[in-house]
Amino acid sequence: MLIRTKQMSAVSVFLVTFGLAFLTSGDRALAYVLSIPPQLSMEVLSESVPTAFAPTDFEVGDFRIEWIGEPIPGVTARIEERSLEWVRVSELLVLPRARILFEIDRIEGGRITSAGFSQAVSVQGGHQGRAEIPVALISGDQNPIELRIRPFREGVRAPDRGVTKDIQGKLRVVFRPRSESKTARVYLDTSCSRYGLKTESIGFKADEWVYIGCRMVHTESIYRTSSLEVMVYWDNVGQSILVGGIETPSSSMSLWPLRLYADPGTILLRAGSHEMRLRYSVPRQLHHGAVSLGIGPYAFNFRDESHEVSNTTLMPTLYSSYFITESMRLVAFGAVTANAQLISDFGIYLSSEYIRTLDRRVAVNLMLGVHSIAFRTGGQYYFLLGAPQGAEVVVYDFLGRARNLTLGGFIYPSIQGKAYYNTWIRWGSGALFGEINYIAWEEKLDSEQYSSRSMGVTLGFPLRFLGFL
Repeated sequence: MLIRTKQMSAVSVFLVTFGLAFLTSGDRALAYVLSIPPQLSMEVLSESVPTAFAPTDFEVGDFRIEWIGEPIPGVTARIEERSLEWVRVSELLVLPRARILFEIDRIEGGRITSAGFSQAVSVQGGHQGRAEIPVALISGDQNPIELRIRPFREGVRAPDRGVTKDIQGKLRVVFRPRSESKTARVYLDTSCSRYGLKTESIGFKADEWVYIGCRMVHTESIYRTSSLEVMVYWDNVGQSILVGGIETPSSSMSLWPLRLYADPGTILLRAGSHEMRLRYSVPRQLHHGAVSLGIGPYAFNFRDESHEVSNTTLMPTLYSSYFITESMRLVAFGAVTANAQLISDFGIYLSSEYIRTLDRRVAVNLMLGVHSIAFRTGGQYYFLLGAPQGAEVVVYDFLGRARNLTLGGFIYPSIQGKAYYNTWIRWGSGALFGEINYIAWEEKLDSEQYSSRSMGVTLGFPLRFLGFL
């Protein structure tokens, strides 16, 4: 057996990194705090929230501006065309906002207030008032737009105009879709895909819509358990719904946070005539470690100084991961050729999420670690260590809910006769996935050059009975 030692410095770096991660994981927080804003409209209007992909084809014409009580004469208000924008709130919700244009006849001045922010009305020639103000498109009286104006009085001297009585009024946003829908307007966030969340609706109304986001919360007990936090935004149904048959007020504007456990796997919500049942799947006992197995045919080539072998062989593959934090995992990959060379490739890496972008649908993970290559030739079995580093891009809900596309690779460019390339394209769910994998390497031992290339297709599935820790 031959062990290369010149890569041991890279191994040491990895072991120190992993050791620190493991030691700090003992007291790690298994769930980060999710902030629920007390006034949802302020969060929707914040410039700190990211824009999001539209979950549906709503347009400006699907929302109306209505007076609460008596309208103020001479005031017109409308939502500006092409001003509708979707933003992500509290990571799990995608909600709309837009701009309202006010035009007011014959005023001295005025002020508009929405979501706690006040804006002065611009008074132009002829005492015509105009203002544009952003609003959260959240239906109902709990999201009022307040207007206070001072009318212009003909013939009143400027010093005396301050005694003119101000006029006040309120408006609200209301969802009034232009067209009817044959199905309930219920939209699920990408965060719900992995938990198999499905909805069933009976008696839905045309003037309401729902957006649902999810996240898992881990709890330590005799054994690790999990619960599902579900954020239900239900627009235009008031501020109270029935949860499990019991009247439940909203915690913020039209928002109901729910905590769901493994049993019974379903919950019934009701608003007016609309009954909506949520079905979901979370494990009763949570394991941080998981193992998956894959197998498939590979085109194989091996070359040394004296001969070359090319054939097709089966290559079993093993995948393993261990949860450390929400954004960090320890992952391992192993593969071996079922032929005379018995070429094995095994790596262990610390995978850390570097960035989550494009409305949290795309993640970039960086991987730091080590790997080993072993092969048999000339009656000897060689064992070599290396430290290629890699990255992968994960696209969530690609061509179907709970089906993710992963593109990744490890690279060690050719240096003094040593090189390593491992690239993959994987698509599927946690229950079944397919992968195209290419592995190539070169090694120089005792002035002899060895190289191998393999490319094939793997079908993989989890070994749930091997869940650990």
